Amino acid sequence: MTRAFQPLIPATPRFTAQGLACSDRYDDLYHSASGALNQAEYVFLAGNGLPERWQQKEQFTILETGFGLGNNFLATWATWRADPHRSQRLHFVSFEAHPFYVHDLALMLGPTPASHRDLADQLLAQWPLLVPGIHRLEFEGGQVTLTLYFGEISQGAKRMACQADAFFLDGFAPRVNPAMWAPELFGQLVRMAAPNATAATWCSAAQVRHDLQNAGFIVERHPGFAFKRHMIKAHLRPHLGRNYLARPLKPVVIVGGGIAGAATAYALAERGIASQVIDPRFSQGAGAAHLGHRAVAMTPLLTSDDAPRARLSRAGVLRARQRWQAFFGQSLFTTGAAVLNTEATEAEYLRHTIQNLGFDPDWVQYKAAGSTIEGMQHPLKHDAAFFPKALVVDPERLISQLLAHPLITLVTDRVTTVASAKDSGWAVHMAQHGQVDAEHVVIANAAQSTHLLAPLLPHAERLLAMDIINGQSSVVFAATLGTSVSCIVAGQGYVLPVDGKLYTVGSTYEDGPLMPTTQAYADIMHKVAELIPLGVSAPALSMWQGQRAALADHLPAVAHALPGLWVNVGYGSYGFSWAALAADFISTNLASEPAVIDRDLSRALYLR
Repeated sequence: MTRAFQPLIPATPRFTAQGLACSDRYDDLYHSASGALNQAEYVFLAGNGLPERWQQKEQFTILETGFGLGNNFLATWATWRADPHRSQRLHFVSFEAHPFYVHDLALMLGPTPASHRDLADQLLAQWPLLVPGIHRLEFEGGQVTLTLYFGEISQGAKRMACQADAFFLDGFAPRVNPAMWAPELFGQLVRMAAPNATAATWCSAAQVRHDLQNAGFIVERHPGFAFKRHMIKAHLRPHLGRNYLARPLKPVVIVGGGIAGAATAYALAERGIASQVIDPRFSQGAGAAHLGHRAVAMTPLLTSDDAPRARLSRAGVLRARQRWQAFFGQSLFTTGAAVLNTEATEAEYLRHTIQNLGFDPDWVQYKAAGSTIEGMQHPLKHDAAFFPKALVVDPERLISQLLAHPLITLVTDRVTTVASAKDSGWAVHMAQHGQVDAEHVVIANAAQSTHLLAPLLPHAERLLAMDIINGQSSVVFAATLGTSVSCIVAGQGYVLPVDGKLYTVGSTYEDGPLMPTTQAYADIMHKVAELIPLGVSAPALSMWQGQRAALADHLPAVAHALPGLWVNVGYGSYGFSWAALAADFISTNLASEPAVIDRDLSRALYLR
């Protein structure tokens, strides 16, 4: 385990004898004895000049230093909802080192008054699994977002990116939780502040006032809430703060209609930003990038140190579930995934890895060889990591659905060059339709991207060294397998349920012409035999072959490469696992929303 990784330690439910919510770890109350919602309205909302300051604005962002039970969020949401002059969008960012499991949070929120009960129930319905990192929740049709960072705030504040208009400084008392009031934290808050940002807190300690002033705030004491003599109100010094970026006025041009381009177009459309997606394969249909491809697995990676690839795959699968599954349920379904460790010498290593990571068991569980799991008729042939939330995707259908949004225009053509244009930003030249001008261009056409990008980014060594690898999968009848499988079974190969009668099996890694072969099918079945018993020897019902565009470090390239030029390529074997998150990285930047990817992880996805 590296020092960078910090296991998540959940909170334990506890009430005082008076029925007040209390932290077992810090022996401190979660809110004032005079009422959580009243405190939120007096200290944090009124202390930041709300609701007046968000009125008539396109969006307003609040950053809170400790989520706790979520009462400040619930009070803010309720006030925003009741305000006829509210901002079009409300973004709420919060950090929590010790989140509750959902059933424990439900217990702690049991006393929530009827006026806020519906909002509390909506929060509980979307409450994330307890795994480290950023989680994005969406309410009110996406007009209200809650961005939660699970982990220590000393690390999380360095990793978060946003432009906050107001700060709710709400942690346990400095004497028991000094990290929530550290000068280094206040410095990070100033980094994330928008011009004219304000801050408020119930805490009026002299050291807190002093450190806020040194960080860049002008600080004043005001009468406190209930039995508190004082509270703090502060506002950012005039020369500090970063403005929101202007939203694109013209449609964003996206080159490539595979999963990267389709996911990006959909993520932009959900934020009210139009796009044009250009791909010659649209002549065969919107989902033609995966024409005839029956099923793809969205299975997370797991590493002992929670390396960037593992963090990206975990966040990506969770984001796809949150953003896509409710709308495209027929294209994505949860099956769970047993990822078998076929190296017997590493069985103990796998068990220790899962134990030491300490992830929510609803995310990953260790399963010993010989044990049975739901979804497999026969016992496991090897030790396995079981992921209950893994997904099986119908790729052709999903891409078609993503591209069906009314703000997305499809153009059937091949892009020949992308060049800088003085007046419009970028000029995109097509083989048949001439030129289209754009403020923003997203290059998302995988194997064909390097010839467009090489003249523009000659020093992007990591990106330009992209490798193209063929891969074949096949569809087989149930009788071909010697067992019934209703979950993903993976190792060196994989088995995916399509329906009760068909399975997709895969896959290969090969060079040469793009053409399915019976030899590749034989190689696949040899891999499958390591995972499950095989039945009759039978030819494949159908065979499909595609290409993977992969980089040397096995991470994608997702970045703002030049002003107005974005890159979203190099997915390798994990395209569908990473696509929703990568798309949101681009769209949240263009819409000036809080980040969905850690800053250090986004640096790992850069082009060099």
